[in-house]
Amino acid sequence: MSWRGCLLILACALPPVAWGEAPSAADAGVDAPAAEAGAPVPEAGIEVAAPAPLVDSEVDDPAVPRTVVTASRTAERLGETPVATEVITRADILASGARNAAELLAAHPGLEVVHSFSGATLQVQGLGSEYVLVLVDGERVAGRMAGGVDLSRLSLEDVEQVEIVKGPSSALYGSDAVAGVVNLITRRARRPLGGELRASYGSLRRLELDGTGEARGEGWGVRLSGGLQRADSYDLEPADLGTTGSSLEGFDVSAKGDLRAASGHALEGNASYSRRTQRGVDLGVAGAIFDRASRDDSVSARLAPSWTLGRDVTLRADGAYAWFNRRYLRDQRRSSALDTVEDTREQQGRLGAQLDARPGASHVMVVGAELLGEWLSSDRLETGRGRRARGSVYAQDSWTVLARPGLVLVPGARVDTDSQFGSAVTPRLALRVDPLSWLTLRGGYGWGYRAPGFQELLLDFENPSVGYAVRGNPDLRPERSRSLNLSAEARPASESLLWVGAFQHTLRDMIGVSLQQGGEASLFTYVNVERATLRGGELGVRQRLPGRITAELGYTLTDGRSESTGRALEGQARHRLTAQASWRHRESGVEAWARGALVGPRPFYPDADGDGVVEPYNARSYVTVDARVGWRLREELQLFVLGTNLADAGNPTDLPIPPRTFQAGLSARL
Repeated sequence: MSWRGCLLILACALPPVAWGEAPSAADAGVDAPAAEAGAPVPEAGIEVAAPAPLVDSEVDDPAVPRTVVTASRTAERLGETPVATEVITRADILASGARNAAELLAAHPGLEVVHSFSGATLQVQGLGSEYVLVLVDGERVAGRMAGGVDLSRLSLEDVEQVEIVKGPSSALYGSDAVAGVVNLITRRARRPLGGELRASYGSLRRLELDGTGEARGEGWGVRLSGGLQRADSYDLEPADLGTTGSSLEGFDVSAKGDLRAASGHALEGNASYSRRTQRGVDLGVAGAIFDRASRDDSVSARLAPSWTLGRDVTLRADGAYAWFNRRYLRDQRRSSALDTVEDTREQQGRLGAQLDARPGASHVMVVGAELLGEWLSSDRLETGRGRRARGSVYAQDSWTVLARPGLVLVPGARVDTDSQFGSAVTPRLALRVDPLSWLTLRGGYGWGYRAPGFQELLLDFENPSVGYAVRGNPDLRPERSRSLNLSAEARPASESLLWVGAFQHTLRDMIGVSLQQGGEASLFTYVNVERATLRGGELGVRQRLPGRITAELGYTLTDGRSESTGRALEGQARHRLTAQASWRHRESGVEAWARGALVGPRPFYPDADGDGVVEPYNARSYVTVDARVGWRLREELQLFVLGTNLADAGNPTDLPIPPRTFQAGLSARL
């Protein structure tokens, strides 16, 4: 361990000394019982820490400060969080017309949604989906395929806001949070009795039906929601019989409730179930044609009691369970030689407890422990199943060193003990300084790690139609990282925001795929051979213009290379430009929203003939454009038209995104 690492761990462990004064919970507007990773968040106005194109009077009250929970696992004001947190509000979700998390995050600065056979996964700061932790109400989403969570199966009909923390987050969340965390926070009941209905229909015979209902009484609330989706498959290469994108049929239902006593004690719970069925046509070697179908079933449940132990002390406990099942069928036409039926079942169980305390005016402390169990059974695993457990303890202190000019130091650390890989220590040190009333500076340095997945450890898969096999490696070691993030936000005027940021990730023991033998049957296996460094930065500006127009422009530079090969990381664009604008005419009830992304060339290294020698090429730059226009006929009823991928980007080789589509619909508030 280097001297820098020892110094960082020592800094996290030393007891802090109070030099200044921090606002109390009452001054900060933070409700202690709501201070949980999945806590209900007040419907509030938009603050400068996140792009926000539009404010909808139904869902955002500018007079109420918005709170966030992901960066520190406790509630804090968005504008005061020491760790930079970006928020996509309910107003943003409605304005965009996005139907799932993949569509919502597709053009967000610093993020990139990648479409492949396993779905739509997320890259953050150049790191792939296996390094990004996706949460719903603070709980891990089960069902990672090829290392990542398919964002297209996360519906948005009942999501209150999406919180994004870029950079090392393993100090609070452990494995998989190397590049950052994305947390979808669901809505809770707020009205005595109410409901919403939404329906749309468009290209590819895409049908969307969503409905929610809620009831709120004194000290209790319950909210129910459900949705139905269907769409035809699409093909970006009409000359062949295959399909680029699968058809979709699915539905989801969920419930969320809470009980709150006058003493401050509370109990919250939620449960959900979803099913997605997809069908497509694949082409194999020698003219083989396969009809493919998959069905994904997901179940999740969570119960979280909390107790107010004093004016500034809250104890929370939570238990969660998630179950994911994928059934995959592949039927060869006019033959049964290569037919396959595969079942994959994943279960996750988590128990946790966390103490939130303010021991003095200058400190906000979080101390917690959790136990995570994972079970996977799959026909593709050599042993048929895998299981492991992980116990963790973590602590973080937001220490206000100086009230003026606003110097906040945030040391934190986590210790994970894995039943397969032993212990891992992941400290982090973050800093926030407000040297001027209009300027905020943030910085953070932290360690991260990622434990190998069951498929990387135990996979035993053959694809005779293409002529290769993949074997897992039970001797893999966890990947390690060291990450640095720096950012500055300037607010030269009340209607302007400028931001700049820089990051660097250094990874070692990266898991790569190695060809063990060539010939007619190529055998690939996973090995710890890669070392990589990624660095880059972000620039952005948001401005409210005359005529009720809000515009935003962002640029991201990402330079990532493998140290073993010297090549740029596969599929990662060096340059990415994003833009969005919104306009509203309140008198007529008309509103418009548009966004776009210009993505530079991306390197790829395919081995088409399986001889172990890659044939590199650069995919061309592409542009995506989405737009939505809505007309509010009356306060409770709105008509809208939505267009996605208006530039019709996409190809079946390296950009398999849906073609240009249009959709029209209506939403009603009861």
